[in-house]
Amino acid sequence: MSITFLRLAGITSLSFLLLVTMFGCTGPQGPPGPQGPPGPPGSGGGGPPYVYVCTPANFPGTGSNPRHDVYVFNGGSAAANVSVNILDRDGNNLLGQNIPGSNPPQNYTGQANGATVAVQPAHTLNVSWFAPATSGPGLDGVTRVAFSVRVTSDQPIVVGHDFHWQEFVSVPCTLLPK
Repeated sequence: MSITFLRLAGITSLSFLLLVTMFGCTGPQGPPGPQGPPGPPGSGGGGPPYVYVCTPANFPGTGSNPRHDVYVFNGGSAAANVSVNILDRDGNNLLGQNIPGSNPPQNYTGQANGATVAVQPAHTLNVSWFAPATSGPGLDGVTRVAFSVRVTSDQPIVVGHDFHWQEFVSVPCTLLPK
C-alpha cells in the first residue's frame, strides 16, 4: 500500500467523522410537532393532589390480626399535608370503626376524609393498625374489612406499606394516574 492511499483513507475517514458529528444528531428540521404527554409528578408535568393507593390491604381467609403499616416519606423541602384513609371495598373510610376479629377490640386509624397531618421534610409518617380477620364465626370477609389504603398529599411524597402475614410483605404503593 502506498502512503498516498493511506493519507487519502485517513482524510476521508476524518471528513466522514466531522460530518456525522455536525449533522448526525440534529434530526429533521421543520415546524415543531404536537406537545407530548405530561411527565410524572415532580417533573413539572403533574401537580397536587398526589394520590397513592396501597392494595390489597387484607389477606382473604385469615382468622387473626397481624400488624399493618403504611409509611409516608416527605423528601421535599416543604412540609407535606397528608391524609391516610383505610378504605373498604366500596371506598368508605373505615376510620374509627372496629377491626373485625380484634381482641381486645381495636379501631382503624388514619385521618378523616379531607383532614390532613403535616409531614416535615425528610420525615416519615407511620400509620399502623391491625389487619382485619376475614374468616371465622360471624365474619363475612367484607364488612368493615380494609381493601385499599388511599394516601393524599399536597407535595410529592413516597408511600410504601408493610403488611404482615407470616412474613413481612413490603411493597411500594402506586401513584394513581390523573
